[in-house]
Amino acid sequence: MALVKFEKLMDHAQQEGYAVGYFESWNLESLMAVADAAEAVRSPVLMGFSGIYMGHPERVRRDPASVYAAMGLEVCRRITVPAALVFNECPKLEGVMEAIDLGYSMVMFSDGSLPLELQTAMVQTVTEAAHQNGEAVEGEALTLPGVGGELFEKSEHIPLTEVETACDFVEQTGVDAFAVNIGQMHLHGRQQVGLDLVRLQELDKALQVPLVLHGASSVHPEHLARAVTCGIRKINVGSLLKQAYFESLRKACSGIRAGYNPYEVIGSGLEADVLMAGRVALQEKVEELMHLFGSAGKAEALL
Repeated sequence: MALVKFEKLMDHAQQEGYAVGYFESWNLESLMAVADAAEAVRSPVLMGFSGIYMGHPERVRRDPASVYAAMGLEVCRRITVPAALVFNECPKLEGVMEAIDLGYSMVMFSDGSLPLELQTAMVQTVTEAAHQNGEAVEGEALTLPGVGGELFEKSEHIPLTEVETACDFVEQTGVDAFAVNIGQMHLHGRQQVGLDLVRLQELDKALQVPLVLHGASSVHPEHLARAVTCGIRKINVGSLLKQAYFESLRKACSGIRAGYNPYEVIGSGLEADVLMAGRVALQEKVEELMHLFGSAGKAEALL
């Protein structure tokens, strides 16, 4: 069983100077692809699901949150490298509280429509509940632009996290990790941006909790690597993974000819299975990112 505390992953990453990737999943195949990648390169890993879309009001079908939690926790327990389960960026307090009760390793409440004072109060409520259950909380004082997919090109006027604001937020909420805005934005891989590494260094010096980078899919790889050296200890990746999965799936589907065997092309796990093509492509992308983040080969020291 390799399900470990979120804090343990962050402590080791801090000591060894690398970042643990949070690779967002959406079903069993994507979850297993992340697990396979972590085992292949012997990397600690954060797995989990989007709190934005799991409870989205426009979902065509509603799935029980307990099923996702049970699935994720079981994979974390069975994997042979250190792993923790994340419930990410949920804008609904009741959804976060349910995730705490379901046993997620770490949860995050975030609602960009709220003023900072109310956001802080909500996160404080979450932290108190999570800590009673022995679970960790991530917070952010400033929501990253484009989280809803509305950005299609870079903006030159992206607000950055202020050091004083960050310090006040962390002190008041008691969060275990803090997500910073240092020039990145959710462009979902459409364009790449650079980071304000000077601001990152200032935040790293001022804050005593692990720093998190969201929106990594649209950050230049060189800047991701440099951000790790400047203090980032957790990196969130989502869109880049879904792009790798979807493009591979689309290519595999285009090669299916008339007279195909439906048992083979969907769910067989054989070479002809189009879903397997997506899973393999996703695993390869995660492995590549684990090397970039410096976490590859770090698992054994934590076991």
